[in-house]
Order: sequence, then C-alpha cells, then structure tokens
Amino acid sequence: MSISTIGFSTASNGSDKATYTPSRNPNIGVTYGTNYEGIVTNQAIGGETYTIERFGKRRYYTMTFSFLDSTDEGKLQALIDQADGKKNSFYYSPDDFSTSVLVRFDQDSFAFEEVANGATSITFTMVEQL
Repeated sequence: MSISTIGFSTASNGSDKATYTPSRNPNIGVTYGTNYEGIVTNQAIGGETYTIERFGKRRYYTMTFSFLDSTDEGKLQALIDQADGKKNSFYYSPDDFSTSVLVRFDQDSFAFEEVANGATSITFTMVEQL
C-alpha cells in the first residue's frame, strides 16, 4: 500500500480534514498490518486447544513524520489534542478519503524530536476501532 496523500478527520467523509492534514507525507517505511490480539488461546489439561475471539482482527498503522516545520507540527499537535491521546477515535485515510478507517492512537505519550534547526520529527501508531 503506497501512501500518496494522508488525511485525518473527525468526519468519515473527511469534511474537516484540512485541520489535521500535514503538508508532507510520512516517511517511506510506513508500517501497517493486521493485529490478532483479540483472539485468546486456551489449552485444556488433555492438550486440546480452544480459542475465544474477544474481538476480530484490527488493522494498525505506524508512521513517522520527519522535518516538520512549525505549521505541520501544530497541525499534528492539534490532532493529538483533539483525540486527547488514546481517548477519542478519529478517521484516517491513506487515499484522501476515497476510503477511511476509524482509528485511535495506540500509545500513552507523544514527543516531537528536534532533528534540525526549526524542524521536528514524530512517530506514532494508530489502531483500527471495531
């Protein structure tokens, strides 16, 4: 999955995405995949294995934005603040809202790292909400 544009929104159609869309794409090397942690495996005394599905598979996305200027840093900080960290979900779209996924941040802290004079970098993970 190549990401040519990226959008964040509180509306599934992306109507308010301008508030949260950085002017640059994430670094090459976005990690995405499927998480099956909602499936619990139990083994009986006789050796038989049973599974319980608490919830289905969920997609996740890990991305890094590097060399953000103060404007783009402010946009991502606004998203983090609006989502209140892990508390509120929001819509993420890798294709400028032709499709969108309801996600939530999957970390407790966020840090912008200074990588050059006036430029910062941040890495975060989002997980699909069911």
